[in-house]
Amino acid sequence: FLSKPDVTVTNQSDKEGQLPKIKALDETVQGAFSGVARQLEDELAASEAAAARAEAELTAWETENDAKAGEKNRLKVAARQAASAVAAARLAKEEHARAISSSVVPAMTKRAEAALAEDSLSMSDVPELVLQLSGGGDKQKEQAAAALAKLSLNADNQVAIAKS
Repeated sequence: FLSKPDVTVTNQSDKEGQLPKIKALDETVQGAFSGVARQLEDELAASEAAAARAEAELTAWETENDAKAGEKNRLKVAARQAASAVAAARLAKEEHARAISSSVVPAMTKRAEAALAEDSLSMSDVPELVLQLSGGGDKQKEQAAAALAKLSLNADNQVAIAKS
């Protein structure tokens, strides 16, 4: 978009020098987010495989012993833990996809959510809250609006929030 000839700039040499840097930065950022998505997918696949193995071991034990494993049986515990790991991996993958689709970096979302939960909001949380207002889900938008309203009770904060 910026490289089009109808985009006017004050200094043409700045445009020519900076556009390749911006493009390279964009590619780096896109690659990083893709890498995280691949890593989350790999973790999910590995945890699903581990859960399947644990369940197979439990089933084999129950068949061999013609009995149901008790809740404290090591194979039953391992199967439960593996299922929990799968659920956690799925949740992480979904959170990442949701954050990316709403243009909110997951770490920023978590930090703002933690500040809300702990009631320890500060002006340093404003950028994340504004991002949540513009791109988060309905619940995130509602929480972000409430947090900004709370911060805006202070007159000095009102000016800073308005500038964000």
